[in-house]
Amino acid sequence: MFGVDPDPEQDTNYDGPDNITVSPYGGVILAEDGEGLSHLVGVTDKGAPYPMARNELNDSEFTGPTFSDDGRILFANIQTPGYVFAITGPWTQKHNGHGHH
Repeated sequence: MFGVDPDPEQDTNYDGPDNITVSPYGGVILAEDGEGLSHLVGVTDKGAPYPMARNELNDSEFTGPTFSDDGRILFANIQTPGYVFAITGPWTQKHNGHGHH
């Protein structure tokens, strides 16, 4: 799923995840540190990756994704020049093991 990206300038593959956080809504959030475009990538609890954010600023990587204690805000950084983002969703809530909006 996260092998070497054969075409790093395309948005179809992800590579080099090196930061991870567990989502309070199921699955995990990865910060990509591979070749080409840099993303925050969500991975569902079934193992399916999906794009959450793409760095359009520069070639630096996303780092340190983490949720606030109440789960409402996902914080993530662009390593250079050191920007921090507060991402507010909307997030899919889990209810009795099944997601809903």
